Amino acid sequence: MQFNEVIVTVLATVLTAVVSYCGHYLLQNSRALTVLRALEPLAKDAVIAAQKLGVTEYLSGAMKKNHAVQSVTQAFLNAGFTIKDEQVIKNAVEKAYIEQKELLAQYPQKKEEE
Repeated sequence: MQFNEVIVTVLATVLTAVVSYCGHYLLQNSRALTVLRALEPLAKDAVIAAQKLGVTEYLSGAMKKNHAVQSVTQAFLNAGFTIKDEQVIKNAVEKAYIEQKELLAQYPQKKEEE
């Protein structure tokens, strides 16, 4: 019976480690899923805000994109999230711009003064 007790103890230890690892892994994925779900609406709002800013002052396309990226990054920082790969945010901003191109056209942009 002693051998059976050792087997049960080893299996219980292994099972505890596996469950603990899976729980940690799911928690990380839950945070990632939260970020992904919030990214799209934040990017859309940031693109619209940058476009509206271009109504009153001249902003190049790159300046608007940078403004939108910074807005999304700051929103995540304020919520306690950090995104190490800024390219993810840049891609979301570019996608939001493409998807809302017709909507954004309603905001006349200030021209560059020569």
